[in-house]
Amino acid sequence: MTEKLDLDHLRQWIGRTDEASDIVTAQLVKGLRATLFMEIGKPKAGDAAPFTAHWCLAQPVYPMSELGPDGHPTRGGFLPPVPLPRRMWAGGELEFFDALRVGDEMTRTSRIADVTMKTGSTGALCFVSVEHLVTTPRDRISSIAASRLRRRQPSRQCRRRPRSTAKATWPIRYCCFAIRR
Repeated sequence: MTEKLDLDHLRQWIGRTDEASDIVTAQLVKGLRATLFMEIGKPKAGDAAPFTAHWCLAQPVYPMSELGPDGHPTRGGFLPPVPLPRRMWAGGELEFFDALRVGDEMTRTSRIADVTMKTGSTGALCFVSVEHLVTTPRDRISSIAASRLRRRQPSRQCRRRPRSTAKATWPIRYCCFAIRR
């Protein structure tokens, strides 16, 4: 993309909010437990879901005609229309106050907190910070601060470092985030 980055225009998205709701089901809890090497069991109403459940709930659904070449919704809706093609996770912080439970109706309220620009070795980098608050009728469940990064596609001269051929000797079971409870 050759479109110029207009930070003032992109910063107009700061403060925009989006809200989505979903219900925590026993089937979702079983699937997450299996994925996370936990005892699957037979979850029933009121049983705690794994702390990663919030990532599986209230996912947006868009018609194929509204998806961009990267598989994400066309830019300019909730997220600002950053004219850089490569989308990456730039970091985050999760804080849990309680667990989601089977039967909970949860609501995720998302807010654009900041839009900033930096320059890296590959050129312009645009960071979009989003704050998410997950609640149920019981109380606040979690607070998540996430940063997304957009950058240009790497040039053909960029070469990836060769991957290590060493095999892991233990299964990867834990997320690389520091989870505060």
